[in-house]
Amino acid sequence: MSGLSALQVMMKVTSEVTRPKGIRTFVSLNPIMVDGTGMCGSCRVRVGGETKFACVDGPEFDAHQVDFDLLMQRQRTYFDEEKASLERYHEHLCRCGEGGHHG
Repeated sequence: MSGLSALQVMMKVTSEVTRPKGIRTFVSLNPIMVDGTGMCGSCRVRVGGETKFACVDGPEFDAHQVDFDLLMQRQRTYFDEEKASLERYHEHLCRCGEGGHHG
């Protein structure tokens, strides 16, 4: 599970605890934003049965209205690609000053 998914799980659980007590609860979904314009769609979320974009409609939403299950499912869509990209990044870090050549 990625850190982002853990954060989403925490928000979901918090909203489930506060809902029966009638405590108004808001979540900030800015960690899921990429471009800040709504064009890429990575921050798309269902809130109260409607499609919203965290970057233009939020990022704060009523936690009791957010479909956290769908949100977490969407955030896992590119997990394998993100993991591979991070591994490639670590393999090709510049090691300038370590006495070797890179290229």
